Amino acid sequence: MQLVALTVGWLGLLMAIDYTKNPHLWAANRAPAAVRPSGLALWVNHLCCTGCLGEVRDALARIPWVDAHQIRAREAVRTREQAESAGPAGDYGGWIDVGLTDVTKVDFVEIDRALRDRGMVASRMEFGGPQHFRLEARVRHMCCGMCKDALSRISTLERARLGRLRWVDSVTADRAGQKVIVHARYQDPGQAVDVADLLGAFDEVGLPALSLHVLADAEPQPRVPGASVGR
Repeated sequence: MQLVALTVGWLGLLMAIDYTKNPHLWAANRAPAAVRPSGLALWVNHLCCTGCLGEVRDALARIPWVDAHQIRAREAVRTREQAESAGPAGDYGGWIDVGLTDVTKVDFVEIDRALRDRGMVASRMEFGGPQHFRLEARVRHMCCGMCKDALSRISTLERARLGRLRWVDSVTADRAGQKVIVHARYQDPGQAVDVADLLGAFDEVGLPALSLHVLADAEPQPRVPGASVGR
């Protein structure tokens, strides 16, 4: 017993010394996990030279929630002069990484429109960061139950069967509010979802999205009938 007591005493003394000498290590253990920054990457189908890159930057820089200083091509892009003298290329596309200032303001339809107004298009919009989030789409035409039921087919479309929408967990429609909530599955660190596929799915069921925003807050809980709210 004396040996056990002596061992415990020495362990406590060593831990106290370690805490005194290295308080930052103990603080790190208590600190919550860092929030992963949200990011957006666009595959622009036509990115053959710096002239194309300039059009993309001008289009995106006008969006308030895009960090205009964080719009970068992932790989080097030819100058116009180099593109003039270059021979035929098999692929003119390239990735553009886009910084976001406020993920709650992101509207993927706004991105699509801004690029198309400049004659550009992104066939892929890979969004990542939040571990769990939802996407809220506004639609103009949801006049009957059949319209609402059509939205439930999003997870069974051909693009879903090919695995391109495997990140979609469920879809709920609010006919009165003219909105659709797409629930994403929990994401592992480093994972991203292709939102362009979802926009294409809305088009495929005949209900194009007017806007598509990120909801990363806690999901509202259903109200229990008869339950009181406050006193």
